[in-house]
Amino acid sequence: MPPRLSSLFLILILALAPVARSTAQSIRLPDIGDPSQAYFGPDEEQRMGLDILRQLRERGAVVDDVQSNEYLDSIGQSIAIYADQNGAPFTFFMVRDSSINAFALPYNFIGINAGLLLATQREDELAGVIAHEIAHVSQHHIVRAIADMKRMTLPMAAAMVAGAALAAASKQAGQAAMVGAMAAGAQHQISFTRANEQEADRIGMQLLARAGFDPRGMSDFFAKLERMAGGEARNRVPEMLLTHPRPENRAADTQDRIEIPPVRRTAPRDRKAYDLAKARVRVLATDDNNSLIRDIETLLAKGGYASETAERYAYALALRQAGRYDDAQRQVDRLLKNDPDRLAFRIEAAELALARENRTQGWRLFEEARQIYPDDFTLAMHYGRALATQGDPKLAMRLMQPHLRRRPNDPVLYASYAQAAQRSGDVAATHATMAEYHYLNGELLSAIEQLEQGLRNPGLSPNQEAQLRARLKRIRTEAIAQDLPVPKRDSP
Repeated sequence: MPPRLSSLFLILILALAPVARSTAQSIRLPDIGDPSQAYFGPDEEQRMGLDILRQLRERGAVVDDVQSNEYLDSIGQSIAIYADQNGAPFTFFMVRDSSINAFALPYNFIGINAGLLLATQREDELAGVIAHEIAHVSQHHIVRAIADMKRMTLPMAAAMVAGAALAAASKQAGQAAMVGAMAAGAQHQISFTRANEQEADRIGMQLLARAGFDPRGMSDFFAKLERMAGGEARNRVPEMLLTHPRPENRAADTQDRIEIPPVRRTAPRDRKAYDLAKARVRVLATDDNNSLIRDIETLLAKGGYASETAERYAYALALRQAGRYDDAQRQVDRLLKNDPDRLAFRIEAAELALARENRTQGWRLFEEARQIYPDDFTLAMHYGRALATQGDPKLAMRLMQPHLRRRPNDPVLYASYAQAAQRSGDVAATHATMAEYHYLNGELLSAIEQLEQGLRNPGLSPNQEAQLRARLKRIRTEAIAQDLPVPKRDSP
């Protein structure tokens, strides 16, 4: 199988096929009414995107690591500013998956697999994939494909059920049947999807050039996929039954027009940020931390690395994760000596001090970092979460409060703020932010319960009560529309 699966077709198969509804791994799409419509309003797009994202979180597929997601966001936003955002901000997130893939969801949500980041060799390649997915969203490819898929899901799913049954008896026959079922569905929309992919490539390259990235990053990455998919695998699936044009065709196609978009001169990006992001994701994605430590030690001993700084950063993270605090400290000290103002290193030093139960030093290091980066979201989250659990919860709330309005789709932020609010005794804020946490994780009934509990608090101000009631009304309406068993209760 080619290393890059269809970012569009695969997510729709998972989202729409009724055969998957009996499993905990299914991703459900809400009922969007007439599937023949090619355009959905912003409310419908938002509901679809949030619903899929919630279910990805339920499956543990979203990597809730602030630094990794902020790095993706820095690239994505620098590209998205030149795209049609369809009235909604773009949200970029890391997916806990080792496969080389990325996908776009309605309402400007874009997921990047950890495996894709690790497979890139330079930031321009990563930016090329992100630009391609941004183009899918800006051109409404996703919602149009959903509408088209809705018309042919049932017969295709029935064929896939038969294929799954065959697979239980004969692996080879079952695989052939399931491939045939997917091919039948793809046949219905293949030219539509190929045209979209080519358009996303063309627009993505223009976006890359305008944002100051090298458009050759896109073609370079396609060429890499061609090499990775070499051998017999390339000839097993007919080209017209693939929802993406073959990587070699795309590489040639993008290479042919590489000179069309002139690259806009921008401030040079921080190359080290890319190396450090890859290093961090390597540690987050590993299933065997001890083996990773041994591999890094071998690389450092032999000098076989692309970036010594990135290897030592990964080493420090892995050592702390293994509880080897003294060894981790030596690596962090070395990193800070060479790059004392690097926020990632300052955060690691502070968190390492707290892990060693040296709170005085940990708070001092966090405060020193805050003097340099007073409004930084990454620092606010790391510092705020530490304060929420073992420090001053009111300071934690002050640090995170400004970001609640700026990042309304971040459940980790809401959970951290709720924890700080609970420790500080702010009952209204605790229930309000826990409600948002549950809402963003698809737990609408739990969100309703939190808001109702908050409204029972006798110490509410008129403004707090009005805000809680307004939010409760909206979530109850949404839950009823989804046929959830919303209990009828008297007003709290």
